[in-house]
Amino acid sequence: MHPPIRHGARKRVGGFSLVELMATTALLAILSAMAMPSLENLINGNRLANASNEMLAFLNAARLEAVARNTRVDFCRSVDGENCADDAPAAGGWMAYRRLDGGNGVVATTRMDARIAFQLNQAATAWTGYDADGRMRAGGESASAGRMRLCIPTTRPRDNIRDMTIRASGRVEVIASSGNGKCPRPAG
Repeated sequence: MHPPIRHGARKRVGGFSLVELMATTALLAILSAMAMPSLENLINGNRLANASNEMLAFLNAARLEAVARNTRVDFCRSVDGENCADDAPAAGGWMAYRRLDGGNGVVATTRMDARIAFQLNQAATAWTGYDADGRMRAGGESASAGRMRLCIPTTRPRDNIRDMTIRASGRVEVIASSGNGKCPRPAG
């Protein structure tokens, strides 16, 4: 026999009450607020690493082309990656090229993230490219060591600077350091 059917009885419906939903939302908000500084550190650290790796790859490609083809490879600021533009911002883009009969052969290009401050020290402002022996050149002469600085003006991450020291031999070294939230011009 079947149990009798009771009319008017309510069935219990599964789900969450409004109080439970509000408590869960508040807990998620608190956890998100605690994670934000770590997330900001991660994002800015990755921006700096990406920018320094991009510039390192650009410089290495230019140097490799100079040595492999036994020719001079020059670099300049560029807006479009095809033509030099002296009035282009240094933090914009760069182009490496070798001179060919009838024009320039573009070797490599790079664009900088607008959120990254880009500076050259005094020695680096004279650089013009790599010679066939892979050495950095300033005009027609050997260049002295110089420094490029990539920086985000923030304290997150604490090491907000990536200094790229380029030796006269052409060797590039990247060092992370702290500017205490500032982006001072590199010395030298």
